[in-house]
Amino acid sequence: MADFKTGQLLRIFVNERDTWHGSPLYCAIVAMLKREQVAGASVFRGVEGFGSNREIHLATVWRFGGKLPVLVEVVDDESKIASLIPELEAMISEGAMTLEKVEYCRFGR
Repeated sequence: MADFKTGQLLRIFVNERDTWHGSPLYCAIVAMLKREQVAGASVFRGVEGFGSNREIHLATVWRFGGKLPVLVEVVDDESKIASLIPELEAMISEGAMTLEKVEYCRFGR
């Protein structure tokens, strides 16, 4: 039986064009999460969405270089997630974050 732990899922919603010190913001976020040794993180690109300006961003065959939504999901224990929030707030100029309680299990070495 898998050994599940209680933790949190942090979802970070940004735009694929957002940058941090010359790199894509989502890449900079993942690099920071790796440096902070979180239990796990994944990045997903959306096909459609809108943000605070209410403009629809849509992936189509005819559009290149769009401003599609990007979702970074992070899983770890509550204290680790809480310690990440201030640095993430400094990195994200526009976007959103959500938190959920989860049960998670890590597999690997």
